[in-house]
Amino acid sequence: MQINRLTQQIQFIIEIDQLKQVMRQTLLTDSSRRENSAEHSWHLAMMAIALIEYAQEG
Repeated sequence: MQINRLTQQIQFIIEIDQLKQVMRQTLLTDSSRRENSAEHSWHLAMMAIALIEYAQEG
């Protein structure tokens, strides 16, 4: 069972790594270039962690 979970986790990591290849239409805040979906997802995750204290429970 543990091996199956590890396999699934590795597959997930491989899948999300592909987000680096997906370019978004949105420019960075300094307008220097377009960000990829992996960068965008990372920023959203960091914002969620930083602001979790303001989220409603449930």
